[in-house]
Amino acid sequence: MQKLLMIVLFWMAAGAAQAEAVSHHGGPILHCTPPQFFDESPAAESSVASVDEFTLFASDNTDPSTVNVWVNNTKIPAHVEQQRSGRWLIKGKLVAPITSGRVWFKVTGDSQEGCDELRVWNVYIR
Repeated sequence: MQKLLMIVLFWMAAGAAQAEAVSHHGGPILHCTPPQFFDESPAAESSVASVDEFTLFASDNTDPSTVNVWVNNTKIPAHVEQQRSGRWLIKGKLVAPITSGRVWFKVTGDSQEGCDELRVWNVYIR
């Protein structure tokens, strides 16, 4: 009996290990390319007088409905618009300017295929 139980458990574990990943659209992920975030402004590791708005671009395979932006751990509403190149411009404005310390930006999003990506950078206030 114990041998039969071990065989059944092994069989179930082997099947689970071979299960396909599923994208957020419900289909299997056979090949997945995560979105890319780039050309942020203010630039990563830069020093500026203050920060009151930001922009960056996302690759054309980004699902715009999945883009989220946080500044110093506060979620910021972001406007996402497609450019003629197919890339996505992400921009936002802070409620109040940040005039001292460090500003931490975090952007997340998914590709059309369901892969997720995270971009984090710091900006320093002089």
